[in-house]
Amino acid sequence: MATTVFLIGATGHVGDALLDELAVDHASGRLIVKAGVRSPRSHALATQKGLLAVDFDLDQIATFDNALRGVDTVFLLRPYTLRQLMHGKTVTDAARRAGVKTIVTIGAYGRPDTPWPVIGWNFLVEAYVERSGLSFTHLQPNYFMDNILAQLDSKSHTLVNRLRAPVSWIAASDIAAVAAAVLRDPAPHAGKTYPLAAEAASPDDIAAMLTDITGHQHKVFVPESHRMMDRLLAQGREPEYAQALIDYVDAVASGAVPEIADTFDTVEQVVGRPALRFKDFLRRNRNR
Repeated sequence: MATTVFLIGATGHVGDALLDELAVDHASGRLIVKAGVRSPRSHALATQKGLLAVDFDLDQIATFDNALRGVDTVFLLRPYTLRQLMHGKTVTDAARRAGVKTIVTIGAYGRPDTPWPVIGWNFLVEAYVERSGLSFTHLQPNYFMDNILAQLDSKSHTLVNRLRAPVSWIAASDIAAVAAAVLRDPAPHAGKTYPLAAEAASPDDIAAMLTDITGHQHKVFVPESHRMMDRLLAQGREPEYAQALIDYVDAVASGAVPEIADTFDTVEQVVGRPALRFKDFLRRNRNR
C-alpha cells in the first residue's frame, strides 16, 4: 500500500518546488500526496500538478483531524512568525491523535545554544516534536537564495540587503529535493537533523556575480533598520517577531553569529548530487 504524505506549507518557494518533486511519485502511485490548502490559489496550484488538495488552515484547529486522517507522514513548514510555536504544537498533537508515524519539519540553522529568538523558536518546535514519540527528521536551512530575487531592483541594478559579511545560502529547489528524499523513504532519516547551507557569499559577492552574468554593474544598498521593520510589518509579521529578526540581522552583520557562514554537503549526501551553486542559481532565475 502506498504511503500517504500530507504537506503543510505547500506554497511559496519551497512548497512549490516540493509539489513538483512529488508530483511524479503521486502520479506513479508510489506515494499518495495531499496538500493542505486554504485559498483558491493554493487549491489550484496543488490540483494543477495532479496532487490532492485538502482544506487545512494552521489557525483553524478544527480542520486538523479530518485532514490528517489516514496520513503516514506529515511535512511541516510553518510560517516564520511567533504563531509557529503553537502551530508546531497543535499539528504535532493532531498528528499523534491521527496515528501519523513521521513528521518532517523545516526550521532554521543555528548553533544548539543560540541566543537568538528567531532561530531558537524553531528549536522549541523541534523539541516538542521529538518528545511526542513520533519519528522525525528536521531540516534546517540557512539563508534562502530565492529571497535575493525579491531584494533586487533590476532597473537600478541594486541589491537591497542589510547584510555585509558572508553568510551561507541554499536554493529552495535543493531544500525541496532533500525533503522529497526524506518523504519518499523516512526510515533511513529518522531522528536526524539536516543542516542545509551550500555556499557562503556576501551581498557584495552576489552583486559581483550579477555584474558578471548580466554585464551591468550591480551595487548593494544597505537600508536603515526602520525600513526593514516597515517591510516586515507590511508582510504581516508581528512587531516582536520583526524586531527579533532585525536584531538577528544586525548581529550577523556585526560578526556576533559565528556559525552564519557554515556550509555542508547535505544535499549531495541525501540526494546524490551537488547543491546548486549561487552563480548557477542566478543564471537560471535572473528573469524570474
